[in-house]
Amino acid sequence: MKPYLLHQLLDASAERTPDAIALIEPKRTLTYAELAGLSHRIARALVDGGGASTPTAVRGAPVGLWSEKTSAAISAVYGILRAGAAYVPIDPATPPARAAQILRKVEARYLVTTADRVEMLYELKRQGELPSLEHLVLLSKAESLGPELSLTDGTIERGILPTVAITDGFLAYVLHTSGSTGKPKGVAITHRNALAFVEPATDHFAITAADRLACQAPVHFDLSVFDLYCASLAGAAVVSLPEYFSAFPKKMAGAVREHGVTIWNSVVSALGLLVDKGLSGAETLPSLRAVIFSGERMPIPLLRRVRDRAPNAKLFNVYGQTEANSSLVHEVAEIPADDGAALPLGTALPNFDVFLLDEQQRPVTGSDVEGELCVRAATVAAGGYFREPALTAEKFVVDPELPDSCAKTYRTGDVVKRNDNGDLVFVGRRDNMIKTRGYRVELSEIEIALESIAGVAEVAVVAVPSQEIGHALHAFIQPAPGASLDAPAIDAVLRSKLPAYMVPETIAVREALPRTATGKIDRSLLKAERV
Repeated sequence: MKPYLLHQLLDASAERTPDAIALIEPKRTLTYAELAGLSHRIARALVDGGGASTPTAVRGAPVGLWSEKTSAAISAVYGILRAGAAYVPIDPATPPARAAQILRKVEARYLVTTADRVEMLYELKRQGELPSLEHLVLLSKAESLGPELSLTDGTIERGILPTVAITDGFLAYVLHTSGSTGKPKGVAITHRNALAFVEPATDHFAITAADRLACQAPVHFDLSVFDLYCASLAGAAVVSLPEYFSAFPKKMAGAVREHGVTIWNSVVSALGLLVDKGLSGAETLPSLRAVIFSGERMPIPLLRRVRDRAPNAKLFNVYGQTEANSSLVHEVAEIPADDGAALPLGTALPNFDVFLLDEQQRPVTGSDVEGELCVRAATVAAGGYFREPALTAEKFVVDPELPDSCAKTYRTGDVVKRNDNGDLVFVGRRDNMIKTRGYRVELSEIEIALESIAGVAEVAVVAVPSQEIGHALHAFIQPAPGASLDAPAIDAVLRSKLPAYMVPETIAVREALPRTATGKIDRSLLKAERV
């Protein structure tokens, strides 16, 4: 029978090839049979922790997952799904107050976590910060600390969980992204939403049981959906790279070489760390057959270095959002000669349809005409933003071209246009246009000019409100390996490329730019430095 639930992908591979490698991490390797067995134990611990003899106490519930990315945590992802629940992953490095905020928002009664967090969770519960939380399932042993929270040890042996009756319309996971209000917003994805991406993506990238996929993304980041579930569907192996590897790029490169990773999927900046910091001399990664990057603009000089370091790999620029998953892909057949060029977003993946709307919400046709990119697909989050009806109604709208259909369309907020080849090209964000000295300025235009300067690896330009000029511009630059950059010289180059009002007030050269938990440049932190 064709799987219609995410954990059934794991079960199908465990039944078909039980002894095949499913998960590789630095100190442990699990077969498909072992991973499936661990997920059953986590599911059983959830049900028993809920004090119920049947799974109905957990079915349909949001279950928090607060742990580093380990084999136990990945087993918990499948175990939560197997119990009929939806996993709500929390950044393992997030401050306790923010974790509590997420758990309160989804009204989580259950949390799968690690023993080192129990004392802190107990204190948050005592302070009234976790009013709904009742049960913890621990990925390692700990003693019960009191009556407010029950503790269940998820590592002890438990029987196989009976089949839980859910449909593909049930929530599978809720991923939280930063919100414009300063509070995280949860994107609610069903099993059907996720599979509508996983199945065509597995086909498009021709993933087979012979592949080994590097899982660089943390579980709370949507790139992990591709890594985990495409691998399970194909019966391939996942090479899990712990979060701390990001601080040690040589460990990332070493894992790729040691385990013969064939598919790399990450944000652009993480890929930059792999090739610029993880490799030295003439080292290459010949096992890679596909390098997939997304989330940020790919600087052309970095793309050339990727080509040199992964000589056997096809290169793919992928575009998407958590709300609708990856929808567009561009295979780089030829790297542009112009260092300041921007790669196209490409064309829609199978099972996706995209279209453009102008400011009057009318369809945009033809080349070189700008419009907001909208996505219609079975991947569009059926639950919208979890318990945020107003924001959901704003971004998930009735299809303007098919108003009588039941389909929802996601408004991305990205302004794009079609080039003469039919590829979509990113222009900017609807909300990324600022005013300075009376002029409207797109920050990405300044960043592209900076990226074209020799020796520049990555850049970020932030705009800080100013009473005198509207917005003050500040540029932060990370040099390429071995490059020496001088801020006054960069200023002079920019003045030769851009109008004076677009030249940043300050230019700072940094050895490294700050990163968010998902590996992207932390622009909010840079902006806060200049406020």
